[in-house]
Amino acid sequence: MSLNDLPAQPIARRPRAMVKVTGAAKNGVYPPAVIVPWESWTVDNNTFYQADTFRVSIPSSVLPDEVNSNWFSSQSEAFIEILAGFPNDPLSFTEADLDSLIYGRIDDIEYDPVSTMISLTGRDLTAVFIDAKTTIQYQNLTSSQVAAKLAASHGLSVSGPATTTPAGSLYARDHVSMTDRRSEWDLLTWLAQQEGFACYVTGRTLNFGPRPPAPPEPYELRWEVDDKGRPSANVQYLRTSRSLTVAKGITVVVKSPSLKTSKAVTGYYPNKPKTTQAGKASPFGNTQIYTITRGGLDQAGADKLAAKIHREITQHEMKLRARLPADSILTQTAMVRLTGTGTKFDQDYYVDGLSRSMSIDEGYVMDISAKNINPETVPSI
Repeated sequence: MSLNDLPAQPIARRPRAMVKVTGAAKNGVYPPAVIVPWESWTVDNNTFYQADTFRVSIPSSVLPDEVNSNWFSSQSEAFIEILAGFPNDPLSFTEADLDSLIYGRIDDIEYDPVSTMISLTGRDLTAVFIDAKTTIQYQNLTSSQVAAKLAASHGLSVSGPATTTPAGSLYARDHVSMTDRRSEWDLLTWLAQQEGFACYVTGRTLNFGPRPPAPPEPYELRWEVDDKGRPSANVQYLRTSRSLTVAKGITVVVKSPSLKTSKAVTGYYPNKPKTTQAGKASPFGNTQIYTITRGGLDQAGADKLAAKIHREITQHEMKLRARLPADSILTQTAMVRLTGTGTKFDQDYYVDGLSRSMSIDEGYVMDISAKNINPETVPSI
C-alpha cells in the first residue's frame, strides 16, 4: 500500500492555481487581497525549524490598477498567498477549491520594464521571527507562553499544547546562557527542542507542539522494467547517491570543559572506544571520527549531543532526488519509498526538501530531495 495511486495512469490533468497579493496592515487590519495574473511560481517547503520560500513571476502589463507596477514599487511591506490544486470544474473555481501552499511576506521585488515582468521572492511568516532580535529571556514564562507571546506580537495565532516548565529552568538544565542578542526564531526553536516539539508556521499560525505524525503508508516512487527490458516509472527524473564515508561507520566524540572542574567531559556515540592494557584508547578502525567541542555540558548532555549529531550525519548516507507530476498528497512528514531498481537504493527516505512549481512551459511539477541511513549500515563499535 502507498499514499499515491499506483501504477500511474497516462491521464490528462487539469491543475489550476491562484496568486493573491495584499499590502501591509493599517491599524491592525489588512486590506482585501487581490488576485493577480502570473506566468510562473515556485514554492519550496523545507523541514521543520526553517522558513518555506516562494518565487513568483508576474506580467505587469496585465496587472489590475489597484496593484499595478507603481503599487509594487511603493510598498514597504506586502504579502503573497499561492494556492493550487485540481478543482472539479477547472473553468469555474474559487480559492475554496484549491490548497493553500504558502502565505508569506515578500522580501524582494524586481521590476524589468523591458520584459514588463515583476519577480517576487520571499518567505512564509517564519520570517517575522527570524528578522526580530531579542535579549529578553522570559525566565518566568513556560515555553508555550513564550510562543504565544511572540506570536501575538506579530499578529499571529498559536497552536499547540500548554507546557509547564519555566523557560529559566530549561536554560539552567541545558547549561546555556540566553543573554546574547539573538533572533526570536532561535529562541523559539531552542525551546521547542527542549520540549521535544516541532516549531513551524502555516499561514498566520505558529505551530509549537509535537511533530505531526507521519502518514501510515509511504509515498512510493516505483521503477519497473518489463520482460522486454523497457523501463517505466512514475517520475520524470530520478537520481540516487550513497556516501561511502558514512557507510563505513561514524563515531561522534563530544568534548566539553566541566563547569566545576578543570577536567573535560567526553561523550561518545555509538560507543566509547575500548582501552588497551596500557590504558590508551584503541584505534577506531576504518570509522570516520567527528570531534565536537561544546562548553557547559555534563556527561548526560555530552552523550545526548553525540547521539543527536550522529543521527544527523548518518541520515546523509543515502540520498534521493526526483521530479514528478505534482500533487497535494506528499508532505514533509511522509516517508518516500523507492522500489524496483534492484539496488540498495530501494528503501525508505525522509523528505528534507519539497518544491512545487507551475508554469506554462512545464505544467505542475514537484521536486523531492530525501535522505536516510541504509538499514544494513552497522553502527561503529
